[in-house]
Amino acid sequence: MQARLREEFDADRVENPVTFTDYMTDRNKFEISCGSCFKTLYADSETSEALLRSIEEGLDNPYLCSECQDELEEEAYERR
Repeated sequence: MQARLREEFDADRVENPVTFTDYMTDRNKFEISCGSCFKTLYADSETSEALLRSIEEGLDNPYLCSECQDELEEEAYERR
């Protein structure tokens, strides 16, 4: 029997999933705007800080809401 580390078993588990909400919650207090449709959503502090750092580094707004992401994926699929 081969021994495996617990980290190997738990490697695919996400402890703090990134979730966005349409309204402010106790956890999601920070406004995020979609880079395409500019829809306002709310995220937690870690996600908000990561997006702001990306924007400050010169990247366009890297966040797309789920509707815009789905639309982009559909367009990419149709171009194949």
